[in-house]
Amino acid sequence: MDILGGISAARRMAKKSTPAALQTEVNTDDEWKKILERKGLVVVDVYSGWSGPCAGMISLLKKVKMETGGDLLSYAIAKSDDIKDLERFRGKSEPTWMFLHDGKMINLLFGADCPELHRVLNEELQRLQTGEQPNFLMEVTERSPEEEKRLRILEETRLAKEAAKKAQEEAEIKAKYEAEMNHFTSSLAKETCLILYPWVFKDEEFHRRDKKSSPPYMELIEELLPDNYKIAEEFRKQLDETIVNDMLKESDYEMTENSTKLLLDGKCMCMRLKISEKKLEMDVEKYLLNILFGEPSLPKPGQPPIEGCYAERHKPAFTPNSKDDIYPVVWAAPNPRNKATVFQIIFRNYVEKNYPFEHETSRVPIIVFKYDSTKKNDIKIIVSNYKSDLMNFGVFERDKPPEAKRIATSIEEFEEKAEERTGYEIFVCVVRKIDSESFLAFAGIGPYHVSESPEKAIDEAAVYFPAPGLVEEVPSDDEENLETEENPEGQNGNAAGTGEPVATAL
Repeated sequence: MDILGGISAARRMAKKSTPAALQTEVNTDDEWKKILERKGLVVVDVYSGWSGPCAGMISLLKKVKMETGGDLLSYAIAKSDDIKDLERFRGKSEPTWMFLHDGKMINLLFGADCPELHRVLNEELQRLQTGEQPNFLMEVTERSPEEEKRLRILEETRLAKEAAKKAQEEAEIKAKYEAEMNHFTSSLAKETCLILYPWVFKDEEFHRRDKKSSPPYMELIEELLPDNYKIAEEFRKQLDETIVNDMLKESDYEMTENSTKLLLDGKCMCMRLKISEKKLEMDVEKYLLNILFGEPSLPKPGQPPIEGCYAERHKPAFTPNSKDDIYPVVWAAPNPRNKATVFQIIFRNYVEKNYPFEHETSRVPIIVFKYDSTKKNDIKIIVSNYKSDLMNFGVFERDKPPEAKRIATSIEEFEEKAEERTGYEIFVCVVRKIDSESFLAFAGIGPYHVSESPEKAIDEAAVYFPAPGLVEEVPSDDEENLETEENPEGQNGNAAGTGEPVATAL
């Protein structure tokens, strides 16, 4: 008996009986081109390499081919990773079924819905057999109606999400602002301020004169303020247009061009006032306005003050251009909210020292993420998407705090310094841990360090960003008290008519 011959024959018989693969594998552009040249209906399972083709539909595909399709129907599985015509499907995990006829796409179905795939398969086969026109006939590189619909939904969802996030951010900003405003209006309930124009301290030749030689100033501190207000602080300060514009916030007062010009023409005298114990029942802002302007409000822009009032009586010592020119002498806050704004601008140090404001959001738990320079592009995207949750950001020379210097406060700034890069730079992100989305986004791009806990994150953040509240302080430009200027021997001066020393700016 020829045993070897028997084995060979058996192998040949087994090979002949092995069924052909149900689906043709397609991995290249050349193989894909051959699929497009096939006749009949071709159903292609388009997939990405990392997720693989849909194996759960094999039994259905076999059933339809045997019962209905026959030679008119063929299948293929196409890995989109290296096929240019299918590049829009790369990286997606959802099963995608593309129906082809004569090299054109006639239908596209998403998902692993067995009954739906069965229905569409039979429907397209019937159309082909009867010669009925398909719903659409498109190049395989074009987006199907279903794809366009999905893109619209995704875009609408994205826009709605962005709008909701923006609305939330704006609501948080407004809530914080209102909380801050309520804090300061309450804290400053018995205080107010005024600003004397620079010309008040200029003589007939427009040269600077001693404040005790200024009639408007002397009347103010000797006659008007005593028994009404105590001068708690006074100093001279050069204003600019930005400061003036900010000063007018929270008021409906619009300063005229001439008034603004006069206010910027030299250093103003800024006075912080506390209402007298004898006048505690008075409205602190309106009462001062009445003293200065003869009515409890600022005169309308460009309109002369009431005749005979303090603001109307005083004119510059130098000769005005014409008798009709209006030379404002003083400005005061018209309401509590505006006063709170002015205090934060002009008397910032005083406010921060005596009435510090801490909003609840500043106590939100934080996490510190650290990345090496290879993550720059990923960080740029995440920072852009989660700006509102980023408490602080910095690029440092290396990870050796506190010696390591911060070299950039944004990715853009770092990219501009291309010639200075060493490859040892680190990127530090301090993130508010308020929801899983932002936390997972920052964690998902591969930090080499994540804070063990919010408590440790506070200490870590302080090393890289040592200023209180993780925000760098802007130095104050408040100037020292005039008494220092005008008493070179260093003698302490008192505010005339008050008996209280005039405080220097903090």
